Amino acid sequence: MKKGMLLCSILLLLFSTGSYRLPEFKSKHFNVELISDGVWAVINNDNYGHAICNAGIIDLGDKTVIVDPLMNIDAAEDLKKIAIQLTHKQATIVINTHYHNDHIRGNQVFLPATIISSEWTKNEMAISEPEELAWEKANASKSLAKSKEQLKTATGKNKEELPMWIGYYEGMIATGKIIKTTLPNLTFKDSLWIYGNKRNIQLVECKNGHSPSDVIVIAGNIVFMGDLLFIERHPYLADGDADSWKNHLQNLLGNNQLEKFLPGHGPMGDKKGVQLELNYINDLQQLVKTAIDNHQPDSIIKKTPVPAAYINWKFDRFYPANLEFLIQGMKH
Repeated sequence: MKKGMLLCSILLLLFSTGSYRLPEFKSKHFNVELISDGVWAVINNDNYGHAICNAGIIDLGDKTVIVDPLMNIDAAEDLKKIAIQLTHKQATIVINTHYHNDHIRGNQVFLPATIISSEWTKNEMAISEPEELAWEKANASKSLAKSKEQLKTATGKNKEELPMWIGYYEGMIATGKIIKTTLPNLTFKDSLWIYGNKRNIQLVECKNGHSPSDVIVIAGNIVFMGDLLFIERHPYLADGDADSWKNHLQNLLGNNQLEKFLPGHGPMGDKKGVQLELNYINDLQQLVKTAIDNHQPDSIIKKTPVPAAYINWKFDRFYPANLEFLIQGMKH
């Protein structure tokens, strides 16, 4: 056999029979990317998808791990099928990186899996989920109708982004009919190792970042960041602590073993993406501080245009809320 044909045969074998392959089944809710052997990124489809957040699939060899089981049941069902295709076994461990609804609602699909979170996150889920579901029952339909109406006349970036929000509210309405709040059944503080016969992963609790408790998952040189990282999107600051969040990002940037970073929202990233988010928080803090020092009223500060470096980022509806949060933090 010629060398070229032999090489092609070997490559075909690797990609068709091993963990290198991508799934045959395709979901309308997300795309799957191979990050490394046995590790996949699940990226929300912003074009009306119901996943809403990103997720991860990790094959430890003797067990399969899901990082963030997505927001809606239909998307979580697809994630479950694809994880089986890729790893040839049921997912038996699910990790919730934090308490926000888009990262936890798929829990029920994976039972009887072990669902893991920080202790704080489990306690907060028990409080916040009933409140969130009640709000959604009263408001999701109105928010969906408003988003669809806006799309009729939207242009530019707003027109590009609105299908994501429509998918968000559409999925929320469907989820509200069948959701069963499913709390983690294993919690930890600070850090936790999970061992497999192919690879191990470390869960690290980052306190007071995007939320009072965020978990990152480290698999070799890959970090599943949850919402401690947004790529090409405005992060949401108002449920956390900006200074502590920056410290977490700086620690990750200083770790030379880490190279690839999956955000909670947006495309796969590297340390440049982490640095950009750090710059964003620094820039907004400086913007607000300067305005306060110049005695500008809050109403004027909140109307400050988005800095040029972030003008093309999605989720710009978070920007005024971020300014308001920083204003209040600096004044009190």
